[in-house]
Order: sequence, then C-alpha cells, then structure tokens
Amino acid sequence: MKLNKHNGVLCAGCTISLLGTTLKTFVYLVDGLAVDTGPSKFRKDYLNFFNSHRPERVVLTHFHEDHSGNAPFLEKNGVEIYSHPSAISLCRVNAKIPFYRRIFWGSRSKFSPRPVGSEIEGLTRTFQIIEVPGHSFDHIAIYDPGEGVFFTGDLFVTPKTKIVMKCENIYRIMDSLKKILNYDFRAVYCAHAGVVDNGREMIKKKTEYLENLVGEVFLLKEKGMGVAEINKKIFPKTAPLTLISGKEWSSEHIIRSIISDKG
Repeated sequence: MKLNKHNGVLCAGCTISLLGTTLKTFVYLVDGLAVDTGPSKFRKDYLNFFNSHRPERVVLTHFHEDHSGNAPFLEKNGVEIYSHPSAISLCRVNAKIPFYRRIFWGSRSKFSPRPVGSEIEGLTRTFQIIEVPGHSFDHIAIYDPGEGVFFTGDLFVTPKTKIVMKCENIYRIMDSLKKILNYDFRAVYCAHAGVVDNGREMIKKKTEYLENLVGEVFLLKEKGMGVAEINKKIFPKTAPLTLISGKEWSSEHIIRSIISDKG
C-alpha cells in the first residue's frame, strides 16, 4: 500500500497486476470521512490504514466490491457506513461476484449501510452528495465546496474510455459528467486514477471524447454497419480485461449503449 497526503486528504492506494492487466484502487480520508473502503483482496492493508486513521464514518460511491469490500469489517468495528438508498438491499446480502472479480478484488460479505442523503457530515465541515449514475445505478460523487474538489468513484477513471461494463449507460455517464461541471472545482479524487489535479479539465476532456464518439458511432451506423463492425472499426484492439472477464468488460458495450440506450 502507498500512502500520501494531498491538500489535507489522505490517499491510500493498492495495485494488482494479473494476466497483462494492472488495476489500482484508492481510498480517501478527509475531515473524518472515508470515501470507499477498498476491496477485500487488500483487507489487511486497508484495515491497518483504517486502524491507524480511524474515520468517523464511511460513504460508498457505489456498491461494487472494489469499493465496498471492507465495509463489513469496518461496520463490525463500529464505523457508520453510508450508501445510496437504492444499493442498501444489495449490500445486505453476500455479493454474487464472477470468478475473475474475486481473483482481482476478493469477495464481499453482507453489511447494512445507512442511506445517505443530500449531505454528509465530516468532523468540521459538510460534504454534498451528488447523484451521478451511469457506471452503476447507485453511483454518487462527494463534493467538498470549501476546498473545491470532487471524490468521483468510477465516474472519471480515464479521459478516453475504451471499455465499460455491460451494465453501463454512456448517456447517463455523459449527463453525470456535465452535471458535476456545474460545480466549482479543480481537483478530482478518483477511485482508480488517484489524484487528478487538473480534474475539471479532464472531466471536460472525457465529456468531449464521449460526445465525439457518439457522433462517430452514428455516422458508421448510417453507413449500414452493425455493433460488432463499428466496434472493430473504432476499437480494433481487444483489451486483455475483455478476455479475462468473459466480455463483462468490453468496448462493444460502449457501441451498444450508444445505439440502444439513447432516450
């Protein structure tokens, strides 16, 4: 685990490399509030971190196991866990996770988070909760208006998205990106990319990339090309994670979403 401090935010990151794919996870602690808990694969590291820097409460950006994996253990130690209300029923049962994700992130046992509202309190200041669905139905971002920063979970990750999960909706992601651009912020604390100092610029870049991608996909569709053919044209290389995940992650899901999810 690597620890660093950035403008008063403690950043705890772990990295796994497997079968040609490198994945990073970051957990943040600011003013007594932890954002996400990290995956249970790194339980020892993250629990040591939380034991040394005990949060007053935890807010989950969404229910996926790489963000909620250590929530059950923190809950048992008396830490309050908060999530979007729509994810509570899923958190109250043991997660059903594909084999490759158990290898990458580990399992996730049941726990009972409290529903987060439009705000959540730290030790000395109030954070705003912004709904940003698209990557998952329950996704939220945490806005610190005093410092002008966002904790974005999986909303950002990279300015040029090339693969997504089957469940993702490109238009909702675009709407969510545009939504946070209405706020005054500079830095972004991402769950997989780490600290992005020029976060506002990168959010704009990702928004423009996706808008251009939508236009390109429909131009190819008008030429009579189908989803698979368009995917091969725009994304000629198959990402290792597509093969590892049995296509749960794939560039083809981007094309399908652009064509099918509109409206």
